[in-house]
Amino acid sequence: MMQKNGNIVSLKNFQSASRQAALDDISAQAFMFLREQAQENKLPMRDVLLEHLLGIALVIRAVEGQDESARVLREIAQQINGDPTT
Repeated sequence: MMQKNGNIVSLKNFQSASRQAALDDISAQAFMFLREQAQENKLPMRDVLLEHLLGIALVIRAVEGQDESARVLREIAQQINGDPTT
């Protein structure tokens, strides 16, 4: 355990927060890159994002199988729809 400013924070929680911060940063950078490329190529951002999501789903299917790809897409749909089970 680590102690900081009188608060005790578990190492696992700290690592989880650090991991999430890194994921958020990478996602933000990827989004900014896609947005810049869409603007430079005069493409609608919506089209670029849909193509990118499809590409990600196809890579997951190729690497981890159709079931995993479908699971990821279901999880995304649940997040979008505000499903409390996620």
